[in-house]
Amino acid sequence: MGENMEIDDFKAFVRTIPSVKDDVVSGRYTWQQLYEFYVLYGENDKMWDPYKKPQMDLSGILDIVKNVDLNALSKSFDGIQKILDLVSGFVVKDDQKPQQKQWYDD
Repeated sequence: MGENMEIDDFKAFVRTIPSVKDDVVSGRYTWQQLYEFYVLYGENDKMWDPYKKPQMDLSGILDIVKNVDLNALSKSFDGIQKILDLVSGFVVKDDQKPQQKQWYDD
């Protein structure tokens, strides 16, 4: 009975890291090897880290956006805008220098 519980736990764990399937399909591991590793070392072993790298999905993006400090972001954009205005002011001044008349400009 304990083994069935471990298999169910392993299946649930593997569903959280769908990229592990690629290594099984490519022949790097078999499901049996992964299951044995899971039973021996657990789901927190470093072996699983490459499979746990964050995958950006809509809910992940929404969580990031939800936690953004809009006031700080607004101040950052204001600062960037000021820098761009300053730089563009120099560029415009350079372009508006009076041109020296050439002998053919009558």
